[in-house]
Amino acid sequence: MGKRNREALLPTHLPQLQNLIKRDPKSYEAEFLQQYRHFQSSLAIFCLKPDEEAKELSDLVMFMSHVLQCYPKETAGFPEQIVDILKEHCMVLHPEVRKTLVQALILMRHRGVIDNTRLLPLFFTLFKCKDKHLREQLYTHIVTDIKTSNAKAKNNKLNKTLQSYMFTMLESAKTGNSEENAIAAKKSIDICIDLYNKNVWNDAKTVNVIAEACFSPVPKIAVTAIKFFLTSDEHEEEESDDEEMPDLRKMQQANVVSKKTKSKARKMDAAKKKIKRKSKAKEKSEVFNFSALHLLNDAQGFAEKLHSKLASKEDRWEIRVMKMNLVSRVIGLHQLIILGFYPMLIKYLQPSQKDVTMVLVSAAQASHPLVPPDVLETVLKAIANNFVTDRVANEVMAVGLNGIREICARQPLAIDVTLLQDLTQYKNHRDKSVMMAARSLIALFREINPEMLMRKDRGKTATVRMKDGSIKTVQYGSASSLGVEGFQGIELLEEADIAEDENAGWEGWEEEEESDSDEDGWINVGDGDEPVTIAMSDDEDEKPATTKTEGDQPKTRRIGRRALRKLEDAEEREVLTEEQLKKMQEDAAARRAEEKKKEDAAMRLASTRILTPADFAKLNELKVANEAEIIVKGKKRPAEESVQGAGQVDEFAILGPRKKAKQDYEERMASIQEGREGREKFGSKKGNKDRGSTTNREKSRNKNYVMIAHKRDVVMKAKRSMKDKQVAHRAAIEKQKKSKH
Repeated sequence: MGKRNREALLPTHLPQLQNLIKRDPKSYEAEFLQQYRHFQSSLAIFCLKPDEEAKELSDLVMFMSHVLQCYPKETAGFPEQIVDILKEHCMVLHPEVRKTLVQALILMRHRGVIDNTRLLPLFFTLFKCKDKHLREQLYTHIVTDIKTSNAKAKNNKLNKTLQSYMFTMLESAKTGNSEENAIAAKKSIDICIDLYNKNVWNDAKTVNVIAEACFSPVPKIAVTAIKFFLTSDEHEEEESDDEEMPDLRKMQQANVVSKKTKSKARKMDAAKKKIKRKSKAKEKSEVFNFSALHLLNDAQGFAEKLHSKLASKEDRWEIRVMKMNLVSRVIGLHQLIILGFYPMLIKYLQPSQKDVTMVLVSAAQASHPLVPPDVLETVLKAIANNFVTDRVANEVMAVGLNGIREICARQPLAIDVTLLQDLTQYKNHRDKSVMMAARSLIALFREINPEMLMRKDRGKTATVRMKDGSIKTVQYGSASSLGVEGFQGIELLEEADIAEDENAGWEGWEEEEESDSDEDGWINVGDGDEPVTIAMSDDEDEKPATTKTEGDQPKTRRIGRRALRKLEDAEEREVLTEEQLKKMQEDAAARRAEEKKKEDAAMRLASTRILTPADFAKLNELKVANEAEIIVKGKKRPAEESVQGAGQVDEFAILGPRKKAKQDYEERMASIQEGREGREKFGSKKGNKDRGSTTNREKSRNKNYVMIAHKRDVVMKAKRSMKDKQVAHRAAIEKQKKSKH
């Protein structure tokens, strides 16, 4: 009877039939074919009115997609039917029906029934539908599917197909004004950016597809693409870094003193696995990737086109600032020459201009050694005239000086001697930020061209370098200004190879042990009471230091600021003797010969040896070790090395160190309220119901009557007279009336 009832329910109860078919497909083939014929008839009726909600058809589609693998021959055309429905009626379908069809296709894709080259272009088309939840589902599936397809090896066929399709969608968003095309193009760009950040699509074609989106008439698409180029260097996809690592030592110590349970053991095992997984991820080889701006096919054309869009003033000011920043970064990175960009910046170099610090950042980023100095000279004079004057605030002066310093660090020939010496006069300004900005400008030119500074500002080191001729004169377009003398840091690799060759012949040898018969190792001690002086230093010729008593110490006198400044100026003007000058010239000649030898060796190594990935990894290690040695020994790094390759300028470098501004009333009250969060309130606790316990009177009300029947208050209450009861009743009524008001 039960089996007969179950067979009667199968045509209408699809989940049960689905379960039985997965267990035994052959036995239930007839039932499946019956449901398949029912699906075909339902589909024909649905195509007549595709905008209706077809609940029965949705259930049949999900049922067919689950049992599709059991009958591959009978259902060979089923995926194509679903794809055709979505292609023809995707905009008019009911949201629930459309969502069911998409879920069925995703399920069939996971089981390998349908190819992604057929499915993913359809999903990009479905981005045009006005269904937010559907777009989120499609976005997640597309990114995951492309990442899985490129996990073992690059699927170039799929990648090229999808990238070309995205390019056509961007073009359709440019030509057509429909909102659906704009939404689909925006989602396509988001997918490209996400896959680039996940290091799946990191080729030049992806970058150039995103670059085309910068010129889109839709502001959201253009802003998304520009933000990608401005932040791609800072993006590092480290999902595991966001997770907090468990403290294994603390957990082990807690297990020693506390009770051991199965849950604690499971937590310990999970923590060990997490730490092991983290260590394995760290051991993986580092993936070196170019910046997105390096992969542009036509950097000059891209910058010129974006500059023309910027000059048209079609967008809001915030978007124009972003475009200005991107154009300047492309100019500085590829060392392009767009002479019309700098006069446009001069119009916005006013202290009252909104986001003027970003305009200064753009001016600094667009400066490089190939820009003609007379073009940048007008920019520097505009900054000096508008920012570095006594009519503006101290913060504005500091910003102007810092902007001039950043431009001069990239093109030292842009400033003339008169302007530079005028700006260095602010080194003794009363405001600290202005003083530090002026002194940083002096420090920069002490390294690159001290001849432009006044004599008292050059310093001893720069004066000596000028006399011995070790300072290289900066000329426009020279190789030294472009930084092409050789591969940076390659001499470290050659030195390491030489050291390895010298140590290679001494493997297996041990150092000779020190002989105990050395007479110098013993100290003769006399028998008398004479004190014995033992030298703790290795130098035999070192004389013991003589100490003075407290009475012999000379008296010191405080020196004022003016006297100290005069002493410093006198030291700087100190005249060198002939012997000192000769010795400095010899040292400079030796230093120049050593630098020449290093340059020749580096060029010879770079031109005769092909560097392998292992050599680059070793070179990075040697650079890190060299940097650590410089930090430990306190050596100064030349200005050319610190500026070389600096394509991006930080806004904080323009702002400089600033004193914290005084808070207004709203900010102070907000700070006070933030400090009160999670703190107990002070004052009286009267009327506070959040007490730790209750009073004795409140407890007595909840007690059993037998427990308090013998109490004096209860006995006397029962013996009250009629008058006392009336008085108590009237008092209770009055109290109740007062409590209501």
